[in-house]
Amino acid sequence: LSIKAVVSTQSTGKTINTNYFTKFNLSLSMSKNEAGLGGKNTPLRDNQKIYLANVWYSWQRFTDSIKSVLETEWNNKKQDVSRYFSSVHHLFQFVSPKLLLISALPMLMYLIIFKSYLFLKETLHLPEKPHLVLPEIEFSLFRCLPHQIISRRWNVGFDMLAAFPYLFHFTLPFLFILYNVIMRKQRCVPIIYQYLWCAGWTNIIAVFVQFLVPTAPPWFNDSAVFDMSGEVISSAPNEAAFQRIDALIGIPWFKNIYGQSPLKYGSFPSLHVAWPTVIFLHQPWFSNKVGLAHVIWITWAALYSSHHYLVDVLGGIIVVVAVKLGMMHIWEPFSKKKESSPSSSPRSS
Repeated sequence: LSIKAVVSTQSTGKTINTNYFTKFNLSLSMSKNEAGLGGKNTPLRDNQKIYLANVWYSWQRFTDSIKSVLETEWNNKKQDVSRYFSSVHHLFQFVSPKLLLISALPMLMYLIIFKSYLFLKETLHLPEKPHLVLPEIEFSLFRCLPHQIISRRWNVGFDMLAAFPYLFHFTLPFLFILYNVIMRKQRCVPIIYQYLWCAGWTNIIAVFVQFLVPTAPPWFNDSAVFDMSGEVISSAPNEAAFQRIDALIGIPWFKNIYGQSPLKYGSFPSLHVAWPTVIFLHQPWFSNKVGLAHVIWITWAALYSSHHYLVDVLGGIIVVVAVKLGMMHIWEPFSKKKESSPSSSPRSS
């Protein structure tokens, strides 16, 4: 049905001629009795044409207005987006993508190895049952179990205080890099490379120890019930003390986090303490006191939540220090070589 519509607007008193040649697939088949006159243009058919033309014109005006609004918004947002990307480019202008990728290679290797734990366990026949020797080692060193003393008196405030560094643990590398880029700019470049290199190798060493010598955390040793054959009948959930946070907020937040980990028995060494220790050894944020406070905070949280023994904490710190010493005295690809100043040649007389 080809339509030529003439729409009169009452608001302005003007007549708008619009030519819309559009085909409508309309089922307007009418019998001769219904139409009154078969095949002739009756007033009923004319009214239908005018009505359809008005509807189509209104729809066109609506879509045009929507298009105009979207184009205006996009032009405004496009300037904001371009300014944002230019500011990000300005922040990272001193960072070499090639060196950044090289420094991040150990961390990427760690992620691949960690995510492939189930495959490696079946292929290499890695031990699955955890060793239960950490409480004995800890008691022989300290004559007590520090995590039981710290977690004996608990309350909601302490639970929240311990949960906070655990929630932001996985974002630490990104936050520390972003802090250096924003606050230190060009001075941050060697720090970022060395930090990623050290953190990556720390993770690789720790995860190999956890694969080859799986150790049970405190929440398991304190709650596990064994049968006569030594098989586990029941134990506390993986989230340990953080199950109180899940019950408080009504969301299984920590349960989902720890339930997705393929490695259940990886208490020693503690990477939760190792990561802030790596930051502490690479010019920590704000000051050395803040960096040390971060290490002490996560140490207390690990013991309070019964996720780690104090031996695990010391093991994580020892691995970080060993990797850093290896970087300083053996090799790391980002140390600045001091260029000897060219000596001035004697003038010929």
